[in-house]
Amino acid sequence: MVVLALIVDRPRTSGPDLAQLRAEAAELGAHAVAAQERAGRAGAVAVEARAAALVAQRARDEAWTAQERAAKGCHLAWQEVLAARETAGAVRGGNRARSGDDGGDPVLVERERTAERWRMRELGARRVHDRANLTLGRAEEVAGVAETAARALFDEAVVAATEAHEAMLAVEWRASRARLR
Repeated sequence: MVVLALIVDRPRTSGPDLAQLRAEAAELGAHAVAAQERAGRAGAVAVEARAAALVAQRARDEAWTAQERAAKGCHLAWQEVLAARETAGAVRGGNRARSGDDGGDPVLVERERTAERWRMRELGARRVHDRANLTLGRAEEVAGVAETAARALFDEAVVAATEAHEAMLAVEWRASRARLR
């Protein structure tokens, strides 16, 4: 709108000739094309960043599932340890076996080792989930910034295209007025 007003409202006697006005309108058009190209590239970056965030989200969800599975396995394994300790305590005259006091019971020893392996799996799965959660947070932040930048550049491209179009209309209007004289 500003461009249109400048071109249309210029005094007839002083100011640039029609060729100069056309050159200025063409320059605005080139700026609009460049803005559209930047907006397109920014849009592609935003799409890639959002896709990366979705991949990170899937990885985080899979890590959560693995952590839940490991926690369940750990819980069940420790339930078996407690049951084996009860059995071992009953066999030795009713005294409860304490952790590390297996009394030579190979079943109890094996169940404790299994439970400990499950506990280690659970801790590892929790670390993987925590890292995946951090990765997802970063990926979502990058996607959000890229999407914001793309929106701003698309807005700039629309404004530039509008200004270029208005400038061309103003030049054509001035040209038609000059032909009538």
